[in-house]
Amino acid sequence: MKRLKFAWIAVVVGLWHCGDEGEKGTSPVATIDSPQAPRALSVERIGDGEVWLNWQAVEGGDEVLYVVYRSVGDDAAVAIDSTFETRYKDQGLRYELEYTYRVTAINGGGESSPSNAVSGQPLNSLTPQRPTAVRAVAHHLEVLGQLDIALDWADNAETDLAGYRVYRSTEQGFTPTLGHLLMQVSGPSFIDAEVAVGTVYYYRITAIDLGGKESKASEEVSDVALPSPVPLVPVAGEEAAAPLTFTWNRLPEARAFRVIVTTSLTSGEVSDIPLTSDTTAVFTGRIKDGRLVALEPGQMYYWKVVASTHTEGIENSVSRVESFKVAE
Repeated sequence: MKRLKFAWIAVVVGLWHCGDEGEKGTSPVATIDSPQAPRALSVERIGDGEVWLNWQAVEGGDEVLYVVYRSVGDDAAVAIDSTFETRYKDQGLRYELEYTYRVTAINGGGESSPSNAVSGQPLNSLTPQRPTAVRAVAHHLEVLGQLDIALDWADNAETDLAGYRVYRSTEQGFTPTLGHLLMQVSGPSFIDAEVAVGTVYYYRITAIDLGGKESKASEEVSDVALPSPVPLVPVAGEEAAAPLTFTWNRLPEARAFRVIVTTSLTSGEVSDIPLTSDTTAVFTGRIKDGRLVALEPGQMYYWKVVASTHTEGIENSVSRVESFKVAE
């Protein structure tokens, strides 16, 4: 239930005091009559999980707040929201229920008696739109113990939406069936933690409304948790001569690699090596304080390679850290 907008009433009450400070006697108080009950409340429209109401404005409409009350069956009416408008859209309703509404008006003088009552039962005629902008991003980070594929997509705009269904297959171009159903979720994201390294998973998402109507499936997306890359040269603290070149093993599903060189096992990055789809990369120093960082002969450095299934280099898997010295 939304918080009612009653705070403004304290200003409208308009109590005021006349005379000098300390002067005794009566103080005139401005009185405001409570408003009349809103008239001609009607159901303007009934939609998918929605009931639209409107009514006539009462006198002093610019200073009147309307409170919408709703009840189901013999239940007591409950205030569900308030508005300064003379119309209201109630959303996210159940189709099998009939809802009854009344509206009151509030000003500085108090709350009016209720309006006439109207009732409406929502429809379920429209199927949700299929989800769009679906993404899949795999992670295999052994240091963190993380192995999953994270999915997200644009949230649907339907007000009677119950959630989304996530379908998965290991076959490209699959048609979703109950056998492919992985999970039903309430929001536009899901993390699939039941994955195996090296297996490509394909996903499609549908939207489902409160009445069980299901959208068409989204476009198919896929990803794979990559094995960790294996650094090949330089390793184990061996000396490396300029131009310093790093080499690692090939991963068939990888589309981009990034080499990171640091001054310690965990920090002090000194490299700015561009992404590459190859399995070799030449050292490029980063710019620090306006100067290009160069590796110092005889000093120990550390490096690792990050593999990605996305051309923009989103981290998927990371190699172990290896060490090397620059030849003097």
